[in-house]
Amino acid sequence: MQTMADIPDFAGLLTKLRNDRNLSQGQLAKAARLSRTYVYHLEHRLRDAPSPRAARALARALELHGEERRIFAQTFAELTGQLLEDEVDETAYLDLRHLSALLVDNTLFPAHSLDRMWHINSWNDAALDLFEVTDDLLAEHDNHLLLLVYDPIYRKRFQPWEELARRLTADFKFATQGLTFLPEYRDLMRALRRLPDFRRLSETSEAYSAPAPSFVFQMKHSRLGSLALRTAISVFSRTPDFSIEVYLPGNQQTLEIFRDSGWQKQA
Repeated sequence: MQTMADIPDFAGLLTKLRNDRNLSQGQLAKAARLSRTYVYHLEHRLRDAPSPRAARALARALELHGEERRIFAQTFAELTGQLLEDEVDETAYLDLRHLSALLVDNTLFPAHSLDRMWHINSWNDAALDLFEVTDDLLAEHDNHLLLLVYDPIYRKRFQPWEELARRLTADFKFATQGLTFLPEYRDLMRALRRLPDFRRLSETSEAYSAPAPSFVFQMKHSRLGSLALRTAISVFSRTPDFSIEVYLPGNQQTLEIFRDSGWQKQA
């Protein structure tokens, strides 16, 4: 039986790793944010070598760790004379989760962080108050932003709800398009498809380009009435695993409500 150590070159190794995961060239390309032609040329030795950026993208898409990652990096180095950066280990991943939570907690405005599947990693007190959510409510929805927004009761606070849901669904699909081969993604999609209206909106909410960094939506707070909110998103520059969503006042009335409610902390 052929092992990774028996693979003579980068092209053969890439093909074996892809086949081991039952991925087509197109699926691997999509997960790595590369073109299918690029992957085809690599596997058929029609391109001399991938760039370090492309090699790192392929390693991430293939979820290489441990011995597989070492051999992949060694084979790349033998081909190109260049070294791949070390993979982010589990400790670093946990540090990023902790760092995102600290940043959220110290953000001046209501904010929460998301992991790459859009599970909510953390909320600050201002966001919990603004969106009137509790730990129990979040737990009922697996701490997932879309599961919460699509809830038949909770969604009544958004005005109009369908416009917001369609926008978030398109953004989610764009953000996770490279993760569709993962078992956890398929489990999440099965849960989402059981929600009222998700299948219908998902089929008509295709994201063909990166979403705009900000948009305005309306919601109704039980105490404070109608609010206009503007989103602002930031991501860690070295990894797409976590992002931070901040909610700003979308008009003067909401700005005054933020101030009165303490949702706009003084710097």
